[in-house]
This record gives sequence, structure tokens and C-alpha cells, in this order.
Amino acid sequence: MAYKLGIFSTQQQAIEAIQALEAEGIASGAIRVIAKDHEHTNRIESETNVHADEVNDVTETRHQIADHDGAIGIVGLAAGSVGSGYGTGTPSAVGLAPYYGAAVFSGIGDGDSDMIESLRALGISGGDAETCRDAIAEGAIVVAAETGDAASGEGPDLTPVGAAEAAFRRAGARTIL
Repeated sequence: MAYKLGIFSTQQQAIEAIQALEAEGIASGAIRVIAKDHEHTNRIESETNVHADEVNDVTETRHQIADHDGAIGIVGLAAGSVGSGYGTGTPSAVGLAPYYGAAVFSGIGDGDSDMIESLRALGISGGDAETCRDAIAEGAIVVAAETGDAASGEGPDLTPVGAAEAAFRRAGARTIL
């Protein structure tokens, strides 16, 4: 599965991006938000129907679970699926943090390479993981739109990839990956 990523400086921009993605026909279940903490996602979750993965909360949960018999992988089993609700549908790569619990974000705060590996586990590859890591550390918000495996041909890009990129541009993304 492929994803288009937009990096936003404010929650308002992220909300506008989510609304634009939905207007382009991308379902809310195919949209994920990744940010540092609840402070960076509280408006997004209250004003949209999109789940936000909060890196600091996931990391804290991981440490708490590790302190209690290492039962990593059970937290939020139903939360990371694409469908009408968090407990239905198929697991999405971007939603792996809640699906696999805190294990996906293992080691965040323990080193840059651990966070990059965690972002890669979420479906963010190569240099994009480094770009997202740096942006999240600065307080930016990453909006990820599942675009399938669509490839554009000649002419205007009318695929989900093109629609997501256009939505991100309209919402003022500082970076589009």
C-alpha cells in the first residue's frame, strides 16, 4: 500500500488537509495523523473523525508495558484498522502503532535510529522517515493518506496520489512526501 504524506505546522492546517482529503473522496479511515503528543493533536481529533498517533503517549505506554512483564503488542489491538470504526476493517500500515500497540514505536526518545525504524514500520520509507522524524521533533504534524498502488499516466494526475497531493497543497503543507 502506498501513502502520501503532508507535513503541517499547525493543527488548523492539518484539519484543513483532512477536510480536503475527504472532499477528494479519501475515507477518514484511510487518513492517519502522527504527532508528538496530545497538545499537537487535541483539536484534530475533536474536529475530525480521524485518529491521531501521539508519539510521546505511545512511548510512555511502551515503557509502562515493558515494566509489567513485557506484554508488548496487546495494547489497542482493534484500534489500528481501516474501516467504519477503529475495531473493524483491515489493519493499515500507517495505523500500525495502535494495531501492534506500543511495540511499533519502541525506543522513541532512546535515539534517532529507533524513531526512524518505528516510522518505517508505519510505512514511511527511506529519507521520508528522517524528514518526518525531524518535523515531529519540531512539533509539526504529519498527515498520511492511504493512496493504494495507483500510478499516474500522462496528463493531470487524477489518481488518489494526485488528489492527496492537491489537498495537501491547498491546506498549506510545508512539505509533501
